[in-house]
Amino acid sequence: MIGFRNTHNQPIYVNRAQVLYVTTFEEDVSVIALAVAGSGGKPVTVHVRGSVELVASKLSAPPAPAAVPAR
Repeated sequence: MIGFRNTHNQPIYVNRAQVLYVTTFEEDVSVIALAVAGSGGKPVTVHVRGSVELVASKLSAPPAPAAVPAR
């Protein structure tokens, strides 16, 4: 799960495997379309803070290694 802030400054988390596309909404706000059907069968979208380049780079970055519990 990748963390973002929505346009109301609330944290949201996106599963990168469900992202269909990222596009510009307005300056420093991007739209992420998810492979989840909403009403009318259209993809669910979320508006997040950040340029398309920033959002896309966060989504394409390799996942962080899982923490291994100490023994």
